[in-house]
Amino acid sequence: MPVEAEQEFLLILGCSKKKRDYEGLLPAFEAYDGPMYKVFRKFLRKYKWPQNLSLGVLSGEHELFGAIKEIKYYDRRMTREDAEAMAGRCSSIFSKWVEGLSPANGTSRDLDYRHDLNIFVSLGRDYLPALEPSLSRLQPAENRFEGTIGNRQRLLKNFLYSLPSKTPKLASSDREKRSSAETGKLLYFLPDWDDMLDPHFDFENDAFSNPRKSERKEIHCQSLMGKPRMCDGILVSLAQRQNTKGPLKRVDGTETAALKPTSLRDHYGLSNGQRLFGDCGAYSYVFEDEPTFSTEQAVALYELYEFDFGTSVDHIPFGDFPEEMRRERVITTVANAEAFIGEWSRREKLFTPVGAVQGLSAEEYAANVKKYYEMGYRHLALGGLVRLNDRAILEIVRAVSKAADQLPERPWLHLFGVYRPKLQPEFKRMRIDSFDSATYFRKSWLRSDQNYLCTNGNWYAAIRVPMTKDPRTRKRLLENGANLEEMKQQEQLVLKMLKDYGDDQADLTETLDAVMDYDEKLLRSSETKSMRKKYERTLREKPWLRCTCDFCNKHGIQVLIFRGSNRNKRRGAHNTAMLYQSIAT
Repeated sequence: MPVEAEQEFLLILGCSKKKRDYEGLLPAFEAYDGPMYKVFRKFLRKYKWPQNLSLGVLSGEHELFGAIKEIKYYDRRMTREDAEAMAGRCSSIFSKWVEGLSPANGTSRDLDYRHDLNIFVSLGRDYLPALEPSLSRLQPAENRFEGTIGNRQRLLKNFLYSLPSKTPKLASSDREKRSSAETGKLLYFLPDWDDMLDPHFDFENDAFSNPRKSERKEIHCQSLMGKPRMCDGILVSLAQRQNTKGPLKRVDGTETAALKPTSLRDHYGLSNGQRLFGDCGAYSYVFEDEPTFSTEQAVALYELYEFDFGTSVDHIPFGDFPEEMRRERVITTVANAEAFIGEWSRREKLFTPVGAVQGLSAEEYAANVKKYYEMGYRHLALGGLVRLNDRAILEIVRAVSKAADQLPERPWLHLFGVYRPKLQPEFKRMRIDSFDSATYFRKSWLRSDQNYLCTNGNWYAAIRVPMTKDPRTRKRLLENGANLEEMKQQEQLVLKMLKDYGDDQADLTETLDAVMDYDEKLLRSSETKSMRKKYERTLREKPWLRCTCDFCNKHGIQVLIFRGSNRNKRRGAHNTAMLYQSIAT
C-alpha cells in the first residue's frame, strides 16, 4: 500500500442508509452518517483534506458522483438490480475520473491505472455490479476494503492515516490566535469577484499566453501582486455556489472538481498572516423569500474550505421593502445566528463564528449586539449598510460601538461592504476592527477620472484605448462609417506610441494627439475635450514612476492603459494596495 507522495488517490465509498437530520443541501460526505463517513470526518477533524485525495460516492439515488456535491435528504436503498442498471453510466464516469486524475495527464486511456493512480473502494455486495467491469482490473486486491463493517472501517482508517500527504489542521486555539492576532489594528478584506489574471500576458503584443482561457494558468490578483501586500485577507461569498465562476462554483457531481475541495488559501495565494473570511452573499438572494443557504450547509462549507471566519446566514431588510417583510427578515437573521453558533458548537468546527447583525434602526442593531454576545458570539459583522448614506451608517456604528463597550468583553466588529473615506477617522475612534470593500478595485474601470491612485493620494484618469474587436466598439465604428482595417492599424499605433512614451521614446504632444485622434472616432464628441485634459495630466505627471508595487515596476505605463481585464485588474490591484497602505500606517 505505501506509495510516493506525489501520486494521486481515488477513494470510492458506497452511500449509507443513515443520514444526518438536515434541511436543504449538504456536501454528500457530510450528509451521510454511516460508519465509513464517520471515520472519514474524524480524519478531517485532525487533518486537512489531502489535495491528492479524491472521494467518490456510489448511490442508488445519485449513482456515481463526487463527494463534495451537495445533496438533499433522501431515502432510497440501493439494490443489486439498480447497480446492474447503472453499470454502463458508472463505468463511463469512472473512466473519466481515472483519465482526469492520472498524474500522467490523461495518458492512461487504457485504464492501466495501477501505475498512474491509486484506487481504493469500500462497497457492499449490492453496489459492486455498478463498477464491476472497471474494478475487475483493480490491483492489488488489498485496495478493496471488504469483510465486516468493523473490518472495512479499520482498513479505511489505516488507509487515511497512512497517506503521505496529510497535513495537520491548526488547532482551534491557534486559529483563534490568527483570527485575533492584530487586535487593535484595522483589518481590510478584499471581496473576491473572480479577479484572475494571466501572469504571462504579453503587453507589447497585446496577447494572452494562450488563446484558450481553459488552458491559461490564471492566478488571482492577490497572489500575483506580490509586493506590497494589498489586504489582510479575502472575503469569499458562498453565493459562488450558485454560479459558474469562482473556486466555490457549483458542481454537478460527475466532474473531477466534485471529488475534492479547492484549496482556497492556495487559490488566493494567502500567507500565514492572511485570513479567509466567508459570508453567505445575502445580496444574491435578497429578493428571495428565504435565504438560499441553510445553517447546516453554511457551517459545513466554511469548515470544508478551511475558512478562518464564517458568518451566520442573514437576510437583508432593504428599506424599500414592506415594513412587515423587513421585520420578518430581522427575526430570521437573529434566529439563524442562534442556530448557526449552536451547529458550530455541536459539530466542533474550527473556524471562528461571526454573527451577521441586521436591524431596522440604530437602536435595534445595538440591542442585537448584546443578544448575539449572550448567544456566545465574540465576532460580529454589521450587514445591510451598503445602500445607506454616511449619516445613517455613522448613527448605526456609533450605537453598536457604545453597546459593545458595555459588554464584559468587547466583541470584534466588522463592517460588510463599507469603506467611506470621510467616516474612517470616526470608525477608528469607535474601534471598528475590520471592513471589506471592492470600491478602489472597481474604480479602475468605473470612473473616467479616478482610475489610478498615486502614492501621493491623487487620482488619475487611465488612458482609454478601446479594442476594435470588442462587439460594442465595432458596432459604434460601423454606425459611424469607419474603416475597420484602418481603425485596427490606428489602434496598434496608439498602443505603440504609449509604450514608447513610457520608455521616453515619444513626445507628449504627439502621443496625446494620437490618443485623441483615435478617441474622437470612438467617444461622444462632448467627452473629447474633457478627456484630453485628463489624459494630458496623466501623461505629463507619469504617476506610475512614483509607485514601487510589483505591477507598476514591471509593466509601467501599461497599468495606466484602460483596456481589457489584464490591464484594468492590475490597476485595480494597485489601487487596492494603495488603500491598504493608507489604512495600515
